[in-house]
Parts: sequence; structure tokens; C-alpha cells
Amino acid sequence: MIPFFTSDELKHYTAAILDEYGKEKVISQNKKRGRPKKPIIEAPDGLVYAQVHKHREKGRIKKIETNIIFGGKEQLKEKLDQSFVSRSINTSLVERLNLTMRQQNGRFQRKSLQFSKEKELLYHQLYLFLAYYHFVRPHQSLRKMNNSKSKKWLKRTPLMAACITDHIWSLDELYFYKINQKLEDNF
Repeated sequence: MIPFFTSDELKHYTAAILDEYGKEKVISQNKKRGRPKKPIIEAPDGLVYAQVHKHREKGRIKKIETNIIFGGKEQLKEKLDQSFVSRSINTSLVERLNLTMRQQNGRFQRKSLQFSKEKELLYHQLYLFLAYYHFVRPHQSLRKMNNSKSKKWLKRTPLMAACITDHIWSLDELYFYKINQKLEDNF
């Protein structure tokens, strides 16, 4: 299944999405001499991608437009109706997650001494951060009112809110959890 994408208007997103999900269309060769033509990469039928364009004046947003890059209006409406998160095209949740990653992980900061020389090490560090973010770190926006008369809140992690786990994990529990071999092969 191809996910639904929304982003700002950075031009590199379109190329990255096509690199991952695009299909090559082979161009038939004619009898002329020369190099064969490169295949064209096209978006598959189920791909839906929309961009948000913000018009600014003196540093303030005055107008927001949306552009559909891949897919049609009906496909976009269907994807938005199926979404658990939003009914409109926006980038606020992705921008919030990116900011959190940059603040808590020096490898994603610009102009930093913390970097990964190898892509594989960056992936391992990213998986560790995401596991910590979802299993160990309670999120204030996900807290829940305690049922008792005391007005205390119950802290919850994203996976507790999704009913995947029933408690906040400790770092020891996270580090020493035995991963299923079939799951590990996917990474």
C-alpha cells in the first residue's frame, strides 16, 4: 500500500517520492544511432501527494494554497477522509516531529559536530531514537485524566495511547527486549 504524502514546496520531495515509489516507463528505441533514451519515472496510480504553499509578507503568513502533485481531487478527498489525524492538507505534525528530532538528536541538526560517517550508523541511531520516543518518553499531549477523585493525570506514551503496550517502558526494558527474528529481518 502506498502512503499519502503532504509536504511544503521543497522541490526535492517530489524526486525522493518518485525514487521510492515511481515506476519506470521504458521508451521504445528507434533505429537511429546514438545512446538509448533513459527510461521515464512515472508516479503509480495509487500515489497521492499534495503540497502546501505559504505566501508570506514581512515574515507573516498571509495566504496558504495547496497543490496536488500526484493523484486527483477525488483520490485526495478519499485519503483525507480515511486519515485519523487531519481532514485538511497540512504539515504541522511532520514539522513538529522534525523539530523534536532535531532538538533531541544532534545528528539531524545543521552545522553540528555530531554526525554519522556511515548511513547504516545513522539508521541504527534513528531506530533507537524512535523506540525511545514511542516506548519510553511520556508525551504531555497524550496524558489522560485519572478516574479516581484525585485530580492527577496518567502519563502515556504514543504506544500506550495506541493500546500496543500497557506501561511506560524503562531504558533497561527497551535495550534488553528480545526482538523477533522475522521483524529484525525487515530492517
